Amino acid sequence: MQNALKLRPAPPLQTAFQDLTPVALDHWMTMWSPIADLHILHPQSEDGSNFANGYVCDGLAGMRFVSGPQFSKRSARHANQSGDLITIQRITSGFVAMDFESKAFVHRPGVIVIMDGQHAYKACAQNVVGELVFIPRQRLGLSESVTVGPLLIEEDSAHGRMLLSELETFFELSSTDAPGRTFSTHRLLHVMSSAIGHNNHPNSERAGWWRARNALIRKHIDSNLGDATLLPAQICNMFNLSRATLYRMFELDGGVRRYIQDRRLIKAVWDLVENGIQRGRLTEVSEKWGFSSNANFNRAVKSNFGMPPGALAGQHSLVIPARLDQYPGAYPVYDWLTQLNGTERAAS
Repeated sequence: MQNALKLRPAPPLQTAFQDLTPVALDHWMTMWSPIADLHILHPQSEDGSNFANGYVCDGLAGMRFVSGPQFSKRSARHANQSGDLITIQRITSGFVAMDFESKAFVHRPGVIVIMDGQHAYKACAQNVVGELVFIPRQRLGLSESVTVGPLLIEEDSAHGRMLLSELETFFELSSTDAPGRTFSTHRLLHVMSSAIGHNNHPNSERAGWWRARNALIRKHIDSNLGDATLLPAQICNMFNLSRATLYRMFELDGGVRRYIQDRRLIKAVWDLVENGIQRGRLTEVSEKWGFSSNANFNRAVKSNFGMPPGALAGQHSLVIPARLDQYPGAYPVYDWLTQLNGTERAAS
């Protein structure tokens, strides 16, 4: 289990995104409050700051950021507030383990994720260097009855390369004073509409079968994480698939074995974060989610999050969100989100 989720350490800030602004933890939590609640484990820097720059350009909003480990949750309340938004998420270091009702995955570098604000989720991020762009649903011509994703698009695919180019252009022209150059959303919206249409409407019967079978296998895995016999060979036998086909279905997840490990670890740590760590809970949680022993569970958590399981369940309660009314214009994306939602600029 030690290899589940594990990535190389995050690069120094200066090698990730230049000129990002330090953001204190209470402000950091409030910045995200229109779309999610955060549970901070520890910040990116020793002085108690994460780093971010936000941009608003041609009716869209975007953010580049570097943060330490944290958990976040978009509740039904947040989904109601942010349901008019489609989000593009890209990371260059770290990981974000995301748990939607319809799909669970670990977002790693090399993949762009498109998410629908209508969906509630739980997420666990570890030392992430990333960027987000928020697009109002109506700009894409999407009605509230149309749900999107979450969609995982490889950066090296046709749609991925086009999206990557548009994201780079958005941030380049939003963050620099380039005389005579302005960002136009037309091409980004076109690429987004094409990517969403391609993924929402399978172009063949085989593609539809593949997607349905993939969803069914993921549901089976999540329903049996506590079963120590849950292995690739068993899944192949149950669903009459070859190991090569099963691996291709989970290629973006690093293979089905890694997917199972990731799901067990994330389910277990969220269990601790939400339900506490009273006497005997570590044993209960490790057994419930399919770990062979407490020691195995402890090693996996410490290896991936840099702290033992007990620390995951308590540190976030020490951080109190701020009120940002007295900082107009300091956090453009926060202002944009709250104005879009018609909510007051205050901590949720």
